[in-house]
Amino acid sequence: MSKQIRSLLLFTCMVWLLSGCSNLQNMAKAQKPQAQISSVTVSQLSLTEVTLLAKVTVKNPNPIKLPGVGLTLDLNIGGKKIVTVAQPDSSISLPAKGRRDITLPVTLKFTDLYKTVSGIKDTSSVAYEITGRINMKVPLLGDVSLPLSHKDTLPIPQLPDVSLQKISVQEASFTCLRLTVDIAISNPNAFALNINTLNYQLSAAGKTLTSSSIKPLKLNTGERKMLSVPLSLSLSEAGSSVLRLLTGKAAVTYTLNGEMGIAPDLKAWKPKPLTFKSEKSLSL
Repeated sequence: MSKQIRSLLLFTCMVWLLSGCSNLQNMAKAQKPQAQISSVTVSQLSLTEVTLLAKVTVKNPNPIKLPGVGLTLDLNIGGKKIVTVAQPDSSISLPAKGRRDITLPVTLKFTDLYKTVSGIKDTSSVAYEITGRINMKVPLLGDVSLPLSHKDTLPIPQLPDVSLQKISVQEASFTCLRLTVDIAISNPNAFALNINTLNYQLSAAGKTLTSSSIKPLKLNTGERKMLSVPLSLSLSEAGSSVLRLLTGKAAVTYTLNGEMGIAPDLKAWKPKPLTFKSEKSLSL
């Protein structure tokens, strides 16, 4: 073997050894990664379920790539575990001296919530906690498990309430009856509601008294508004028997029903038009 070849082999071995020493030094300085739930947002919301998007941020301070990162999250309400979701460790890795965001959807069916936690069916929101763990293998450190925790409040959507309150006589004659119909609209939710459309029909004794609509309005969180709607009934339109019934001493059952289109301030909830019905026995 020539002197040049021996020198080349010796140089190659030295480079390999130095490279190996450098890797060993990097491994000897292995640090535990950091992880946190950086955000939780409401992705989808309906009257039956809610989907949260939990974003977990994991940082790797080491100069080497860390493969095989596993993630498990639990949704806890009232001290009870309601939902568990997991991300297998085969599809996620952490870049050297880098970070990775892992987003997992957490879907909660409200029926499961009501079965597990009592006393919250008619509430507009509930406190929750997401707990979990990031699991991975780190050279020299072995198996590493990083705890996760996040607390917040979860909205539980409720239908707005439209109800007939009272009907007052403003003017009565042999040919005409002028009334004021008081309607209450309530928002039981923990967020504001925009009532974009509200079409209603008022009937009594099987006879439709009026069909109309209400101008768009906004209901703030937990707000209740009273609307006074004028109503004029003529003898020719309503009929003498209906007018006698309405102005008699006996109570009459009035029915208010209709449909409304709402736009919650919470963008994740996009409800279809809702129907309502309210009945009340009144004596004018």
